[in-house]
Amino acid sequence: MRVAAFPIAALVTATLALPARAQEGSWLTDFEAAKAAAKKDNKLILADFTGSDWCGWCIKLKQEVFDTEEFQKWAPEKVVLLELDFPRKKELPAELKAQNDKLRQQYGIKGYPTILLLDAEGKQVGKLGYVKGGPQKWIETAEQQMGGGDAAEGAWMTDFKAAQARAKKEKKPILVDFTGSDWCGWCIKLKDEVFNKPEFLEWAQDNVILVELDYPKNKPQSEELKKQNEQLAKEYRIEGYPTILFLDAAGKKLDQSGYLEGGPEAWIADAEKKLGIKGKKKKKAKKDDK
Repeated sequence: MRVAAFPIAALVTATLALPARAQEGSWLTDFEAAKAAAKKDNKLILADFTGSDWCGWCIKLKQEVFDTEEFQKWAPEKVVLLELDFPRKKELPAELKAQNDKLRQQYGIKGYPTILLLDAEGKQVGKLGYVKGGPQKWIETAEQQMGGGDAAEGAWMTDFKAAQARAKKEKKPILVDFTGSDWCGWCIKLKDEVFNKPEFLEWAQDNVILVELDYPKNKPQSEELKKQNEQLAKEYRIEGYPTILFLDAAGKKLDQSGYLEGGPEAWIADAEKKLGIKGKKKKKAKKDDK
């Protein structure tokens, strides 16, 4: 019996290890294997926190983007793919479940889908979710966060003058988020409950130009960006965070907002009232919050 035990154990180990040694461009499930691959190939990790068998927005993102030929051609050249799944119907191996739960807590994941861009050490460099417009729009948004190209439609910009030019071109108001992203509790709460939600991102893509003016305590910023943000805080007399201003393309204040209870639906309704607009009615996807 001892002689037979080793090859059976080895076979089981090899079978469980198969996802970690997936071919280039396929989804890994082992975080350490993904970091090793990212380091070896000098790539970022695209980590998909998903509820694959119950989350409506996760399923929609997979069908509209991740399963498409365009995304599958782009991904192997740009990123290491990592799926961190939180299913309700299928059972994950205990080790994989423990890893995913640990990473969910480590990165403060509040809802699904949440897509993080991580470096080879696991440091977060970007965050996104569902983006309307198929694979091309989603890839543009991801690449903007990776540091390549102009901001995609619906993505948060940081250059205020560029945002004004875009607002003028697209005839849209500007939504400016004055935030302390790494220390302000209400800012983090607003982002988690509203700004990171697919419903908000889809609405914003049609109705506003998004600008984030950040005042972090621990996160480094370029001197140019820091100077711009300080000047704008002084110009608009910002006294606390989060403060959300609605501006026209010339920078004239139309109204302002902040944290509101009720999630994206309540926040969007209030914003539309203040802006005097009526957003397009959207089909409701299955609720994706945990």
